[in-house]
Amino acid sequence: MQETHSNTADPALSQMPRSLSKSAFAKFVEVSPGRISQMVKQGLPVEADGKIDVARGKLWISENINHTRAASHAKGPTLFGEEKQKTSLTAERARLAKEQADAAEIKNAILRKELVHASDVEREWAAVLRKVRAGVLAVPSRVRQLLPHLTPHDVEAFDNELRRALEDLANDD
Repeated sequence: MQETHSNTADPALSQMPRSLSKSAFAKFVEVSPGRISQMVKQGLPVEADGKIDVARGKLWISENINHTRAASHAKGPTLFGEEKQKTSLTAERARLAKEQADAAEIKNAILRKELVHASDVEREWAAVLRKVRAGVLAVPSRVRQLLPHLTPHDVEAFDNELRRALEDLANDD
């Protein structure tokens, strides 16, 4: 035997059973039984007897389900008495049209070579930085030729400092 609510302001809910089977709850909230099973996996509370407490179920749905999306697909009043929002559907269509326009704009910018893929930029920068590194590492031998009075120890110290600076830059994320 199912209990009913007796102290509620909404007369329609006063005749509503306290708990429903999953299939009855699915009809009550106007979704498929399969969707109820998905909601249970997502955390919809189920009683020990396998039934769903109507109040707790409605509360869980109101806190965890995107009603804007549900309202745009509903026929007539939704679970909580909201009328179908044509503006929601219109807003969703406008959002979709904007996304499609943005995608076309990006595609055209790529075709005009105004945008490049990140991997291409990364490859080009890596090539530039390899050239910079090679140039920096060549400095000690050029200094040795320009300043022959420096001892090999002086040139080696200069080389070590340049290598340390390159390592510090490479490790500085």
